[in-house]
Amino acid sequence: MTKEFYDAVYKEGHPSGYDGGEEGMPHRTQNLYKATTVWLQSTGLFEISDAKILEIGCGMAYLSKIHSGWHGAEYSETAVRRVKEREGIQTKIFVEDAQSLSFDDDTFDGVFSWAALEHVPNPEKAFSEIDRVLKKGGVGLIAPAWNCRSWTVKKIQQRPWSGLSLLEKLERWLIPIREHILFRGLIALPKRLISELLMFLFPSDQLSLRFKQLYPRWDLIEKYGHVSDDDAVADIDPHAGIIFFKTRGYQIISHPTFKSRVMARHEPLFIAKPVQ
Repeated sequence: MTKEFYDAVYKEGHPSGYDGGEEGMPHRTQNLYKATTVWLQSTGLFEISDAKILEIGCGMAYLSKIHSGWHGAEYSETAVRRVKEREGIQTKIFVEDAQSLSFDDDTFDGVFSWAALEHVPNPEKAFSEIDRVLKKGGVGLIAPAWNCRSWTVKKIQQRPWSGLSLLEKLERWLIPIREHILFRGLIALPKRLISELLMFLFPSDQLSLRFKQLYPRWDLIEKYGHVSDDDAVADIDPHAGIIFFKTRGYQIISHPTFKSRVMARHEPLFIAKPVQ
């Protein structure tokens, strides 16, 4: 259902008159454009015209003009077709599965992804692909929708109480408690500390990405409408992403200390691949 869902979404994508620049973008995309520009400037890539930059999950390619070396990887064939109709057949956007990219090893100087990797059934494979295609010394901006909620993909809050099972009613009643920062901290902190301990005890081991599979209710999305993250198929803790890259020798620029790692919330990860 996933590919059909996104093809349907992008069938109604942005009007073909959109020119790919910042002007005329949806408001949220303008914010992403500015944030990505700041990241590129901070890494030095913004001034390197022949650098190669990959955006994973680029959708309608609203950020395609952000750098001359931009390349887009998008799962939806409909989105890719519409972008090429809008910007020209030469546009460097490709139909790709983030779990198995077609690009060669060590291809890109920078890789970024906004709100896409939570839609990948096995995000560990996608993280491994980022590591594979990124050049030594390359940089990344990794920003899935972290910690997607199980009750969101089941539309617990949108469905009427009468349509919920007893267990689902209990789940809905507990949502305010489970959303509280103290409760979430109590659940997340032990897992994070265990990962930190494993990294300390076994410094040469490359730890797997810890995530939880989610199962969107496509029938309920069709019935009640689409809201943010109700189509997510993976619940990824940002700390798990940090540990994945750190145990592969990456510098975690955004979270350089133990405290910043274990206190990570919803912010993007800025990473740099080791030169050697």
